[in-house]
Amino acid sequence: MKNIYLILLLLSASFIVRAQDTVKKTVPMRFNIDMNTVVKDSTGKICTYKEWTALTRTREYVLMPEDTSNPNTAFKLVKKDALLRKYSATVNTGNTMPAGQKNLSPGEAEEQRMASYPKPMESENFTIGQEIESFSTHDMNGKKVKLKDLRGKVVMLNFWFIGCPPCRAEIPELNKLVELYKDNPNVVFLAVALDPRWDIRTFLKTSPFNFDIIDDGRSIADIYKIHLYPTSVILDKEGKVAFHTVSFAANSPYWMKKTINEALK
Repeated sequence: MKNIYLILLLLSASFIVRAQDTVKKTVPMRFNIDMNTVVKDSTGKICTYKEWTALTRTREYVLMPEDTSNPNTAFKLVKKDALLRKYSATVNTGNTMPAGQKNLSPGEAEEQRMASYPKPMESENFTIGQEIESFSTHDMNGKKVKLKDLRGKVVMLNFWFIGCPPCRAEIPELNKLVELYKDNPNVVFLAVALDPRWDIRTFLKTSPFNFDIIDDGRSIADIYKIHLYPTSVILDKEGKVAFHTVSFAANSPYWMKKTINEALK
């Protein structure tokens, strides 16, 4: 459950809490959540560590800070549906559309709702426009992978490990991205796993992950000093960072798709 403080918060429909410094630059507020953190249910009852971690693993509940300015604040368990209803109330559809605007299809309304959420939290390890260090290795099927050789293509890197609940939770959405661009040879999806090959093969029998997977990739993660998972990075055709995020928010797929489409232009 290492680094669970950041991971569980980012499952909250991208409800990212930010603080401002004296120059008005927004920086992510980091909360210290561990086995000793006070977590309450909707009635105010304090939950045990076992109780609240079990609920958050269902992906139906998220943790929300009581005091956004205090990194050691207590947290409330909130149903994700309640958050989604809160944000979807800001999206106009059907007869509620202002005069002069067209009605939105369900798909368009969903896109607009995702766009209305705060942008997923960025990783501290990358910067937009940065040209990251290359690496050379082989994937699980023995295919050579050299990041520098992928220039001219849009590359998505996903850093994960099997024992990471949000890593596992995001896989179905990442698989949808692969399916969306399966006929485009200019988009490459690479998953750098920390686990050994035999463990990954066992995992994939019940949880397919359609990225090209690099096993035993801790040395690659160390190149970029990654210590929070999952971390995702999208590189444009010049090999520069176009998008980066830590953990997986409800609107992460929206931003990933948006970034890939813009990078393909």
